[in-house]
Amino acid sequence: MSAMKHLLMQRLDVDLTELGTQAANAALLDTSAERLKALTAVFEECGERASTYDSPHSTVEQLVRWVAMDFQISRKNAREMEYANA
Repeated sequence: MSAMKHLLMQRLDVDLTELGTQAANAALLDTSAERLKALTAVFEECGERASTYDSPHSTVEQLVRWVAMDFQISRKNAREMEYANA
């Protein structure tokens, strides 16, 4: 793997980790309005970060797909914990 490709993959990994964490945290907010506002901000950040890549369109698709999954998993886990504690 070329050094440039390695750096690009590292950067993508950092972006996915940071954005995924933000999405997972958004899923834990109390109200749907708060969650929507926070998740919208994460999606906007996906677009901003993707614009720095050679292929912004495909990059933003990847970022949004993974961020949405992180949100869904975190939200599902939060709901399960709520039901378990009820």
